Amino acid sequence: MKAKAKPNFTTGPIFFRIFLFVIPIILTGLLQVAYNMADHIVVGQWSGDENALAAVGATGALTNLIINLLMGIATGSGIVVAQYFGAKRHDDVSATVHTAMTFAAIGGLVFMVIGLLVSRPALVLMGTPDGEEGILTKAVLYIQIICLGIPATSVYNFGAATLRSVGDSKTPLYILSASGILNVLFNLLFVIVFHMSVAGVAIATIISQYASAIAVVVVLISRRGECYALSLKKLGIRKKHFLRVLRFGIPTGLQSTLFSITNVLITSAANVLDPIVLNARTIAANIDNITYISMNAYSHAAMTFVGQNRGADKNERINRIFRYLIIQVLAVGILTGVVLRLLGPEISSFFIEAGDPHKAEKIGYVIETMNVILLTYFLCGLMETLSGVLRALDHTILSVVASFVGLVVRTAWVLCVFPIERFRNLTGLYLSYPISWIISISIAFGCCAYVWKKLEINKKAKLEKEAMKLA
Repeated sequence: MKAKAKPNFTTGPIFFRIFLFVIPIILTGLLQVAYNMADHIVVGQWSGDENALAAVGATGALTNLIINLLMGIATGSGIVVAQYFGAKRHDDVSATVHTAMTFAAIGGLVFMVIGLLVSRPALVLMGTPDGEEGILTKAVLYIQIICLGIPATSVYNFGAATLRSVGDSKTPLYILSASGILNVLFNLLFVIVFHMSVAGVAIATIISQYASAIAVVVVLISRRGECYALSLKKLGIRKKHFLRVLRFGIPTGLQSTLFSITNVLITSAANVLDPIVLNARTIAANIDNITYISMNAYSHAAMTFVGQNRGADKNERINRIFRYLIIQVLAVGILTGVVLRLLGPEISSFFIEAGDPHKAEKIGYVIETMNVILLTYFLCGLMETLSGVLRALDHTILSVVASFVGLVVRTAWVLCVFPIERFRNLTGLYLSYPISWIISISIAFGCCAYVWKKLEINKKAKLEKEAMKLA
């Protein structure tokens, strides 16, 4: 199969192309965060139920836990496509895309059923408050409706991973822009007009998710002549390509799942605190998600840029890509964290009704959380970037090991340090994040050094430079 001539990342300048590639991913991620923020702002401002926001916020960690393995496999499919694309193995690109999209639909349905079955007992196990407030009942209703959208989320993410892996990070942005508008409009309609509270924002979310899924499928079908174009007649599981996707995807998914497990643990720990703190934690989570999106975008950039050049066996470019990724993610992480911290009180106000008697107290708790998380989030970005590099170089397991050790440290902190009276507050709880990030980064750098030596990247890069001088 032949592909149309299409620019890739194995030739040409690097530094600004990384930045231009990352910007649409960040904007796309911000729109995805806007889904949740729209839900939270609408129920916080107009539902008339002061516990609706806490109910919606109580489901975030569990929802991620349910779908993260699936999303990790989507990431794995993107790495495989990037490597084949860089190596110009167009038939393998096509086979991988059709295998991945088939699995996306089947896996989405399976995880939807799992989510519907485990959501209530899991929320009970997490200690979600019940009683007169009705937080548990509302949280169960919200997450079960959200689970109905898992197949759509799966199809969209697999499709978006394909587009990014061949260098197109803009189309997912356009799709999310349109579906994000739908989400906001339906949020307002269902909550303000029909007074549906948590059910309304959940239904609005899944409508926008299915719109995104349909759009990404239409885009892939319309790319006729490209090696990654989708043809419904070619859908099916190719064993060779499926196993390769799983080789990258399962460790990545397990890594994301481990993160989600610790987040569930932290949510469970936070549930013992005052309900006002739970509302503030939900608000803070929305704000720090903005920073995480920026950091995670560099993981996608690492997998695409390093993956394509790994496929093309261009080691000198891999070295430069690695340096530029580190410089950019640190700069963006520090800048984003500082700006959002400064704007924290103003952003928090969007989530709280003007007449709420606890408004000042809630904002105070939000700032307490942000002081720990936002000002250290560049560490998370560095960790995500190093993980993306290791995955793209066929060493996903090492990425998992680095993350796992950090997560063990985080879990130990929550179980052993947080219960101590001095640390039994939001600051004590969230200190577990930067501490675990530092541990994971240290191990990840060591893993990168090992991989560089094993693959002889520096040696091959030197030979490439010498060959270029002689040419």
